[in-house]
Amino acid sequence: MEMKMPVHVMKRGGSPEEASWRARVTGNPLRDAFDPKIMTHAGMSASLVPDEELAVRIEEIADTVRGRRTVAYINVPYCETRCLYCLFYIKPYRNAEESRAFTDLLIRELELWNKRNVQTGRPLEAVYFGGGTPTALEASDIVRLIRAVKKNLPLANDCEITFEGRLSNFGPDRMEACMEGGTNRFSLGVQTFDTKIRQAVGRRSTKEELVRQLERLTGYNQAAVVVDLIYGFPYQTLETWKEDLRMVAELELDGADCYQLRVFPGAPLYRYIEKGKLPAGPDSEMRGLMFAESIRAMEASHWKRLSISHWARATRERKFYNYFAKGRTDCLAFGPGAGGTVSGYGYMVNRNVDEWKASVAAGEKPVAMITAPGRFWNEARALNEQTELNYLDPAALERLYPIAFSELWRPAIENWLEAGLIEPDGSRYQLTVSGQFWQGRLTQALMDLLASASK
Repeated sequence: MEMKMPVHVMKRGGSPEEASWRARVTGNPLRDAFDPKIMTHAGMSASLVPDEELAVRIEEIADTVRGRRTVAYINVPYCETRCLYCLFYIKPYRNAEESRAFTDLLIRELELWNKRNVQTGRPLEAVYFGGGTPTALEASDIVRLIRAVKKNLPLANDCEITFEGRLSNFGPDRMEACMEGGTNRFSLGVQTFDTKIRQAVGRRSTKEELVRQLERLTGYNQAAVVVDLIYGFPYQTLETWKEDLRMVAELELDGADCYQLRVFPGAPLYRYIEKGKLPAGPDSEMRGLMFAESIRAMEASHWKRLSISHWARATRERKFYNYFAKGRTDCLAFGPGAGGTVSGYGYMVNRNVDEWKASVAAGEKPVAMITAPGRFWNEARALNEQTELNYLDPAALERLYPIAFSELWRPAIENWLEAGLIEPDGSRYQLTVSGQFWQGRLTQALMDLLASASK
């Protein structure tokens, strides 16, 4: 039997870790549990590998024999327009010649390591074409890109192959090219069906155009069709959000994601709001109500909950990539700006398209940076796998890792029970609707306490 590592639980009254986990007890946790705060996905700290060590580390990654679940992310950096809220915009799309040249080099990048250990062996369970806007590529390039992925990566028989994009200019030629290549899942950025709200933040299509495009795509009956919805936009109200949820239930879709908008300082939308060009979106209290409404509406339509933000109408939608990528998973990355992970080491493909092109043309994997994992990378990812599914089970984690999680997290768990963020569920805890709304904050707080155990 493994001995569990002792921990030093911080006493009430003065640690930075305590401030991150303590929730207010007011009777309205959806509104009051924490102060609103912009944050990305929960995670542990990592150290940047020095530039002089990059070449060696890149070779080590290439030689790694993968032993864990693996997915791949293929980044297409082009967009016809920039949405005001987006932080992923890299480059405008120009013409078919640029599409062809980019696809040639992306296929070349896929070939660089196709005989190295990291790209052989264990089959991949999901491939995600993201961006940017992958559907901006020409139809002929879409087909040969997907086929190149299937040729150069060992894919499982049931591999989920997702093509992300927007519905504007996604005509039958591109739709059919995706399916001809082997796409079995589409993830489409609807965000909202409300024409005024969409166009205020840089989306082009009207509600009517979106509906026509979605009906065309689902009419092929060849792949899962999933849409993203976002709550928190300027001009958005609880009523417009209810209408978006009604539209999703009405259309013959296979899945839907309900995300909260994060307005980061680097996004154009932040500047628009700051300068008064657009009103601020719904406040934190209203966003909490919108989140709760998404659960009520989806359950009323008998959709199945797959994770915090993801829903499925029936069995065709599986959501492999979105869930796996947040857990104890290796991710192979290709294309400018793509991020990957191998054995806990994170790496970023060069975001500068011209520099990426030069490296690939020279036969070099264009890795711009690598991060080394912190001490509790696996433990933190295992925790994230739980909270993404709306529960917390310290005892299960203790069976995997020699850490006394129950003792370490007891003060936070007791506080969250009192605040109404979690509730007992046998030997584990279930996140309430309020706990689910604050899931990222709860997960990060537990990770912070885990990090404190090594101090």
